Amino acid sequence: MNNKNYFSFLITKFRFKIFVLIIFLILFSGNTQIFSQDEIEIVESIPLETPLEKSDLPRTLNVWLKMINEAKESVDIETFYFANEKGKPLEQIIAALKDAAGRGVIVRIIVDSGFYSKNDKSVDELEGIKNITIKKIPFSNLAGGVMHAKYFIADKINVFTGSQNFDWRALIHIHEIGIRVKNKDMGRTFSELFETDWKLCDNNFYGITNMAVHFFVNKDNPVTVSSDKYGQVMMYPAFSPPDLNMPGLSSEEDELIKIIDNSKNRLLIQMYSYSPKTRSKEIKYDRIDNALRSAASRGVKVKIIFSDWAIRDEATDFIKSLSAEKNIEIKFSSIPQYSAGFIPYSRVDHCKYFISDNNISWISSSNWELGYFNNSRNATIVTENLKINEELEKVFYRSWDSNFTEKVDIDRKYESVKRN
Repeated sequence: MNNKNYFSFLITKFRFKIFVLIIFLILFSGNTQIFSQDEIEIVESIPLETPLEKSDLPRTLNVWLKMINEAKESVDIETFYFANEKGKPLEQIIAALKDAAGRGVIVRIIVDSGFYSKNDKSVDELEGIKNITIKKIPFSNLAGGVMHAKYFIADKINVFTGSQNFDWRALIHIHEIGIRVKNKDMGRTFSELFETDWKLCDNNFYGITNMAVHFFVNKDNPVTVSSDKYGQVMMYPAFSPPDLNMPGLSSEEDELIKIIDNSKNRLLIQMYSYSPKTRSKEIKYDRIDNALRSAASRGVKVKIIFSDWAIRDEATDFIKSLSAEKNIEIKFSSIPQYSAGFIPYSRVDHCKYFISDNNISWISSSNWELGYFNNSRNATIVTENLKINEELEKVFYRSWDSNFTEKVDIDRKYESVKRN
C-alpha cells in the first residue's frame, strides 16, 4: 500500500470511529433529552384577582394558542362545548383555528350533542369554513351520559387534556389544571380515541366492535417521556366509559382506585365535585369513598379540596362523613366574585387532579361521581415523576393555604351557592 492510499485508509477509519462515537453518545448518554423532541407542560388557568396568580405555570390560553399556531397538518378537538363572548379570550382560540384552516391545516371538532342543543352554540362560529368539520356526538344515546372530555391533538403528536372546557371563563375566571404532552405514542393513542368517537358521532359502532387491537399506551405499556424541565417521566392515559373504550385502553375508574389503594403516605386531592349518590335511591356508589377511608385507616394522610359547587343535596352529608374520618382533612373552596360583577358559571375550582405519595400524579376531566366513569367520555393522564408531583403539590397548597378555603364543619348547615 503506497503512502497516499494508506493516508486515505487512516482518514476513513478515523471518520468511522467518530461516527460510532456519536451514535454511542446519542443512544447511551444519560442526558438523552438533548436529542428528544418530547415535551411536557403542566398547564394552569387562574381566576383573576386571586392569590393563585402567583403561579408561574404556563397559562392555558398561551399553551393552546402555541399548539394551534404551530400545527402543520391537523388539529383534532373533542370537548364538551364551546362558549365564547365578544372581546373575551376564547376569541383568540377561534381566530387561531380559522387561521390554521386557512393555511391548510385540517381541523375536526367533536362536541356533545345534548349540551349543544340546550346551551351555548359558539362552536357555530367555525361552521362553513374550508378545512373545518364539526360533529356532535350523541353520548346520551350511546352511554347515558355526556361527552365530558376536554382534549385535543395537534399533528397527531401534541396532546392537551385536563379540566379546561373551550369556554372563555375557563381561561381567566375558573381554576383549572391540564397537561400538554408532545410524544408520538401518546399522540397516537389519543388520536385513535378521537377516530373512534368521530365514527360514533354517526352512531357507527363499527369503530369499536370491529377495531383491531393496536398498540396503545396504557397501564401495562406506559411510555417514558423525556422533558427538559421534569426529566424522565413515565406516563399513560386512561379513559371512560369502559364500554366505549377500544380494546387495550385503560379504565379511569380502575386506575384511580388502584392508585389510591397503593398509596402509602399521602393523598392531596383537588376536585370539582364528589358524590356517592346515583340515579337509584337504593344504590350508593362507594368505590372511591371506601378506597379513601381504607387509605386513611392504614395511616395515609388525606387532604381534599372540594369546590363549593360540590355543596348540594346529599353530597354534602357524604363529604361531612368522610371528613370525620381520622387522617382525612377536607376544605371547601369559595373563589371570590370578580370585582366587575357576578359572572354566571365562573369563579369556581374546576380542577380534577390529585397526587399520591411523592411520585404519582393524576390529571383528569372526570369528576368523582359514578356517571362520569360509567356513562360519560373522559380522559386522564397518569404520571410517575417526582418533579411533576412537587409541581402539583405547590398548586394544591396555594389553594389549601389561601383565604378562600375553609375546613368542612360537620355541624354546619351548608347552602348551595349561586351558579348563574
